[in-house]
Amino acid sequence: MKPTITKEQAEVIQIFMDGGKEKSDLLRIHAKNRWIEEFSCLNDLDIMTLAAALVNGYEVEKTPGEKVREFYESFNTGFGTFHSETHFRYEEYQRVIKSTLNFLGIKIEGVNA
Repeated sequence: MKPTITKEQAEVIQIFMDGGKEKSDLLRIHAKNRWIEEFSCLNDLDIMTLAAALVNGYEVEKTPGEKVREFYESFNTGFGTFHSETHFRYEEYQRVIKSTLNFLGIKIEGVNA
């Protein structure tokens, strides 16, 4: 099973690997040192999760905005096959989501921005 890591962690792992280093170098450094500056987000990964990510690959954790957009878009699927009353309820759900985000001052591309 692939571990899930943050987008920031995925980006710095890629930066490290693009620098011509080996996966074993990353693990060795991770085991011996604390990361600083742009790599400090790796300090939140235990060595076994990092090793699994390097060996098996990894999934990138969705941001809260991506999760909301996915939830919002789930009410768009299959409108053609639903009764009009169900379609109306789905539109209402989308309105509630948009209203809540607007009330909180949160803009999410594809939902209310």
